[in-house]
Amino acid sequence: MKTLAIAKIPVSERPRERCLESGPGHLSFRECLAVILGTGPQKHGCLGLSEIILSQPGKGFSTAEQERAFFTAMEAGGGNLSSIEGLGPAGRARLLASFEMARRYAAFRIKKTPKLTLIGTEYSYPPPLSTLALDKIGDFLRSSAFEWLGFVPLHRTGELGDFCLVEKGARTHVNTDPVELFARVLAVRPKGFFLFHNHPSGDTTPSTHDRSLTQETSRLGREFGIRLLGHWIVAYDSQAFLQ
Repeated sequence: MKTLAIAKIPVSERPRERCLESGPGHLSFRECLAVILGTGPQKHGCLGLSEIILSQPGKGFSTAEQERAFFTAMEAGGGNLSSIEGLGPAGRARLLASFEMARRYAAFRIKKTPKLTLIGTEYSYPPPLSTLALDKIGDFLRSSAFEWLGFVPLHRTGELGDFCLVEKGARTHVNTDPVELFARVLAVRPKGFFLFHNHPSGDTTPSTHDRSLTQETSRLGREFGIRLLGHWIVAYDSQAFLQ
């Protein structure tokens, strides 16, 4: 990772100055962390350190899901912070105290979220959640020449998250270990999730292995209390849905 020293950034573009001038709402989450940290190791700076912190629990995820993974880790006590090189006791204390303030503010402003009702195998949320999840998979993923495996989480707020890539494999297969998959799913601790993988051949007919993966993932989901909502197999111009 290249150095992101604050001293090398024009004063008007530095997170702290922008926070004071334009308000904290104009900062990215990474920049908010940098302002809280104040300093960072010489080779990374506070911006680089904030990026390292965010990548710990959600490496490879989208920005939004990376932030959720960070919040999930912090909810568990922030124990993983002690393993981050360059983040000392003062920085850890700042992050933990900031998260506690945010938690107390959230408790102060708590509001009810409309609940989704389960009807058969779909939640009553038009269009069907399975279709909304499928919309998260763009043409780039659909047309990949290599197989990949990932998921789209349904968060406990009732919101569908972004696509989270778990593994990218070879032209004809991908590592589909359900245990490894759940290690990644648990990083965002959703209410449920849709499993996705592709068939570069263009034929999305489910194989025996695909059906076995669906059944084993569903079984593990029940053990963890996280429901498998369905399994999409996609290609560039076709798809199949397993439940």
